[in-house]
Amino acid sequence: MRDRVGIVTALGLLAVLCAIAPLIGEFWSGVLARCVSWMFLAISFSLAYSYANIPSVAQATVFGAGAYASVWATSLIGGNIVLVMIAGVAAGALVALVFGALLLKMSHSGAAIGTIIFAVTCSMLGNAAVAYTGGTDGLPMPAQAFHLLGVPFAVGPNIGMLLLGSAVLAALLIGFWLFSGTRTWRVVRAVQQNAMRAQVLGYNAAGYRLAVFTVGGCVAGLGGALYALISRHVAIEVVSLSMSLKSILWAAVGGVTSIYGGPIGVLAVQLASEVLLRWTVRVDLIIGLMLIAVALWMPRGVMGLRRSRRSQQSQ
Repeated sequence: MRDRVGIVTALGLLAVLCAIAPLIGEFWSGVLARCVSWMFLAISFSLAYSYANIPSVAQATVFGAGAYASVWATSLIGGNIVLVMIAGVAAGALVALVFGALLLKMSHSGAAIGTIIFAVTCSMLGNAAVAYTGGTDGLPMPAQAFHLLGVPFAVGPNIGMLLLGSAVLAALLIGFWLFSGTRTWRVVRAVQQNAMRAQVLGYNAAGYRLAVFTVGGCVAGLGGALYALISRHVAIEVVSLSMSLKSILWAAVGGVTSIYGGPIGVLAVQLASEVLLRWTVRVDLIIGLMLIAVALWMPRGVMGLRRSRRSQQSQ
């Protein structure tokens, strides 16, 4: 069943960001552009956790793979933004495909532990492989004449990248919305709700779960490529466990069971952090309390509020 309210809410949010961009200046446009790139990461966690039934605490590792791949690709293919984003998608898909195949052999709790080990290991390897990742200093985006479909395009934390990221994300969300009305998506939901029953009915439950997890990797890799283009620099922190925990926080606030909740969660948490930084240094404490409040009073996140109201009205 297609979620009309969800898609309208998400697209409306992106439209508002694009509309206010010329009014808020380059700094806040850059902040919002990074937020848009993180929305891909939040969505990828929702796909992995709620639809592939894989409790991945390493989505930022996939996001970072896309970011680093885009930097490396720029050195090889130049400033073609489309090809750079494709490189990020390919890297995310490859990491998710290989890692997902291993996770499917584990139990649910074992997969959660395995993703934590994977995230920490990749972060340590990234710090050690200075020649490829820049270590703690990170890698700058190579100086190139970037272009989008042949038109010169300025990358960085600017309005143009905010508009580009929003357009790509809007196209992705519309694609998900259209796909959610297909028979294949109904099978995905059936596998998500009861994989054993779907297997008995003749469906390859493991194959569907791996496919969804790989799609989540593509989404994370695309977000990583956009993040690299926006920041013009990739540090090893993007593959860290703390970044993956942020993706869980964003998805939880917006609604982890909804693909459209991630963008809401990113904006709510990150804008709150930016505002609080001007008043206190204890931002992490306040954000932690926010997460506790969400877990207690909004376990389904913002997108789950309307479902709770419906259930109350039906009673």
